[in-house]
Formats: sequence, C-alpha cells, structure tokens
Amino acid sequence: MKNFAHYTVEDFAAEPLFIQWVQQPDDVELSNFWQVWLTHHPYKSHEIAEARTLVGQVSDSYSGLSSGEMRTLWKRVLESVNTIPEIDPLDQEVKPLASAFYLVRWLTALIVGLILVGFIVWKLY
Repeated sequence: MKNFAHYTVEDFAAEPLFIQWVQQPDDVELSNFWQVWLTHHPYKSHEIAEARTLVGQVSDSYSGLSSGEMRTLWKRVLESVNTIPEIDPLDQEVKPLASAFYLVRWLTALIVGLILVGFIVWKLY
C-alpha cells in the first residue's frame, strides 16, 4: 500500500488511482476508499482539492480524446514525471571549488583556534 500521507499535490495528480477517482466519480469503491482515507488524513484535504482541480483541468482540456488516447496521454505524463532527474545542489564544476573553500575555512579556523589556545596558555604560565 502506498503511503499517500507524504504525497504532494503533484504526486496525487500523477497517481493513477487518484486520477481514476477524479475521472470516474461514480465508482463507489474508489469514492469510498478516498473518503475513508480523507477521514483519517483531514490535513491533506487542501492538497486533495488542488490535485482534483489539476486533474480535472487536464481532463477537461482533453475531453475530445477517446479513453484509450487519454490513458496513453496520462501514461506519457507519468513517464515524463518519473524521468525528471534529481536536482544536484552543486554543479559538478563548482563542487571541487566549494570543497576547497570549506577546507580552507576549516583549516583557518583551526589555526586561529590553536593560536588563541596557545596565547591563553602562554599568558597563564
């Protein structure tokens, strides 16, 4: 079972079970599942409402498509979302420079600390 409690609006809008619920509101089993889930997770009602709107807007935009074409379109959207690379916080060219900068800062702090400790010890004796 998926942990929907950690889903964002975009995650819900990309979830096939959620999309099916939005597109087929008369499906009693799906409606019951999501209503029970919302009862247990009321803090997610805002995300659910936004995701429903998002799925509804996309569905309305492509209402002229057949169900097979719609499934293919959603499949392509989901594949695109799943293939987005994770964002690397530092570019590979910048990473060595940043590492060197942090090393120099650390060494400088260490040297200053040792000088300060040495000075304090010298004054005490």
